[in-house]
Formats: sequence, structure tokens, C-alpha cells
Amino acid sequence: MNRIVDTFSAAVLHLEALHARHAADIGVILVQVDQLARINNSAGTAAGDALLEEVGRRLENFAGDEFGHGSHIDRLDGPRFLIVPAAPLSLGALRAQERTLHVALAEPMVGDPNGRLAIRIAAAMITRDEPVAEQLRTASDQLARPASARDGATVKAALSAGEVVIHYQPQYDVATGAMTGVEALLRWQHPELGLLGAGALVTAARAARMECELTEHAHRVALAEMAKWPKPLAKLRVSLNITAADLGDPDFADRFAAMTKAAGVDPDRLTLELTEQAMLSDPASAAAQLAQIRNLGCAIAIDDFGTGYSSLSLLARLPIDYLKIDSGFTRTIDGSDRDRIVVRAIVDLARALGLLVVAEGIEHAAQLARLKDLGVATWQGFLKSGPVPGGELPALLTA
Repeated sequence: MNRIVDTFSAAVLHLEALHARHAADIGVILVQVDQLARINNSAGTAAGDALLEEVGRRLENFAGDEFGHGSHIDRLDGPRFLIVPAAPLSLGALRAQERTLHVALAEPMVGDPNGRLAIRIAAAMITRDEPVAEQLRTASDQLARPASARDGATVKAALSAGEVVIHYQPQYDVATGAMTGVEALLRWQHPELGLLGAGALVTAARAARMECELTEHAHRVALAEMAKWPKPLAKLRVSLNITAADLGDPDFADRFAAMTKAAGVDPDRLTLELTEQAMLSDPASAAAQLAQIRNLGCAIAIDDFGTGYSSLSLLARLPIDYLKIDSGFTRTIDGSDRDRIVVRAIVDLARALGLLVVAEGIEHAAQLARLKDLGVATWQGFLKSGPVPGGELPALLTA
């Protein structure tokens, strides 16, 4: 791998050579170390220089491991670096590596008095159609934008392009085995990487403070699909997830009511799920919003129960219908006495409060048998089905 070169022009020449060699556009990653002036002022410029050398070494190791021999690292200007993979990669493939790169740079470095660095990372595509130097300067300028702005652009692009899709995981009655409902789960139909889980998009939305926009869009998609489902699916209860940001919005319940009415979906078919953490972030607002939603006819479920900071007094006061046991408990319920005791306690608590219990993450028949013994009402998991597009639900209804 080439050693780091402290010139912008060297990077331009290298990219132009790659264009000629591969006859393809070239994806790159830019990395910027923030607050270098703070380090220089507090520990001296020698410490700052040593820190940048260490960053360069870590970038070389990262590029070699992830992109192969022949990957290239350039030092552009000051605390800014350029990673050029050995072979042309798509923008989506590069962005998928950004989190790994953050991890590679997260360990404390000698020279940083605070023990960690503030790092900015941005992927860019350098095309053959425009001057390389101009594109590289534009890509470098993107690093000056706050990370939240870049995350916001990602979320806005996914929403406007219709990349947010909904898959549904069936829920079954423990006693009869009948499918009684589904949980609607957000998925990201990435234009280059294919179908992704919700994590990357939800993380970007949270950073950009766009959680409410993402939730509302996902709800609109799910409600529109429900309205078109065939008659055999009309009795299924559909669970939709909401966040602390949604409950903190005083207009959320009114907007949700308007959405269900516009879609022509009976609120009695809907359950809204929130985590314990969301419930506890602003109890007064949560109670008011949940009461309004429940008056609409929807049911309320607490997701991942037992993994947060449970408040039994809030559990008794808030309008709740279901508790969902986290898969961490159910995964070992057929072998761990401790987990069986916890699940039994949750079921007994729910029964005393007049609540039903849903168990997540069921993968084996032994787990299901144990849940039946403990009195759990409903379950979901890969034992029967993972999340699927709505069009596949009718076949699962009779499976």
C-alpha cells in the first residue's frame, strides 16, 4: 500500500489514473479529524502531528483489511484524509463501511488529551464526466456539513424515493396456533445494497431529529397496505411501532387519528408499540398521548419488557393492553431456570393488571411449549415465520 502523501495533486493524479485503468467511476471515503487545534494548543503541535500519523496508520490498516491490497491513502490538507479502494466500489458499498471505520478510529490515541477523537466521514463518487480536482474539493466540502445534515439528507432521499417498505411478522395464539396479528416492521429498500433492516435508517433519523417524519411515513405505508388487504386478513391486528420522539410531539395522536381515518382503517385493528424507555422519557406526555390513542380504539403494547428501567407505578397508571417479552428471555426459556422465573413473574404481573403477554423471538418448539405452560397468550418468531411482505401473508394464514 502506498505511504501517505501530503499533497492534493497526488490524490488527483491517482484518481485520474484509476479512471483510465478501470474505465469506471471511483468511489472514495474522506475522513477528517476535528478539533485538531484543541490538541495542538493543549499538548503541542508535535502531539498533533503524532496523532495524525496514527490516524494514517489506522486508515492504512482499515483499507487493507476491508478493500484489499493496493488500496490508497492520501493526506489531502491538514487533518483530512482520502481512502481510495483498490477496485471501484459503489457509493452504497462504501457507506456501509462507515460504521466499521468509526470503530477502527474509536480507540484512544496517544496525543489526544481527552482519549478520543471527533471524526467526520463521508463517502463520495468521483466520476469520469467532471474534473477530478473539482469533484474532490466538493466532496471535501461535504465534511464541513454537520453529521446531522448528512443523516437528514439520507433520510429525506429514502422517503422521497419510496425506499421505506414494511414487512410483517405474524403473531400466533399460543393455545390454538391461529395467526391473530402481525407486527409491522420498517425496512430500507436500498437502491444499491438491496433490502436492509431498519437500524441504519432509524439511526440516521435519530441523529437528524427526523424520527417523527420516519415514523409517520412508515405508518402511512402500512395503513395504505392494510386498507387493500383481502378479506381473510381483515381480522388481523396490526402492531405499529412508535418512539419517544413521537410521544413527545403533542400533535402525534391527532395526526395518527387523521391518518387512520384517511386510510379507512378501523382503529380497533391497531396496536401501537413503544419501549419502556420511550414510556419513561416523558411520563406525563406519554400518558396523555396514549390515553388519546386508546380512546381512538387502538390497543397499547410495551415492547421489550424487562430490558429497560421498569417502573411498576407507571405500568399501573398508563393505559396499556399488552406486554411484549424481549427475545433475550425467551431464547433460553427452555433451559434457564432464571429466565423461566423472570417470564413467570412477568406473566403473573400482567395477569394481575389485566394485561396480555406476547413473547418475541420464538425459534424452537420447546420454547413454545414452555410458554404455553407459563400462560403466555401470543407469540411471534422464526419458528413459523420471519417478517414478510404483506403479499405473502395470505399463504401464511393457512400454513
